[in-house]
Amino acid sequence: MVNERAPIHPADSHDTISVRGAWENNLKGVDVQIPKRRLTVFTGLSGSGKSSLVFATIAAESQRMINETYPAFVQGFMPALARPEVDVLAGLTPAIIVDQEPMAPNPRST
Repeated sequence: MVNERAPIHPADSHDTISVRGAWENNLKGVDVQIPKRRLTVFTGLSGSGKSSLVFATIAAESQRMINETYPAFVQGFMPALARPEVDVLAGLTPAIIVDQEPMAPNPRST
């Protein structure tokens, strides 16, 4: 029996997302390793930094990375995103972040 493994897909070249020294909002030097291609749930007390870690650090940098791939003309219409306050953010790939905020002041409009 021959054990032939399929070549590794480029998307699988990084096994984790590494965050070192995250200082965004109420985070104080947080270090985490997040497995890729796995469902990861962030839980904790209110104000513990879950949203700061996920949205203000990881998602913001990922969105900023994809915005840099657009031509300068298109970038002019995109929101300018600053780099998050983090020492090291490795293994991250570009992603499109979908916001669920209402587009209009009408409460029935999402």
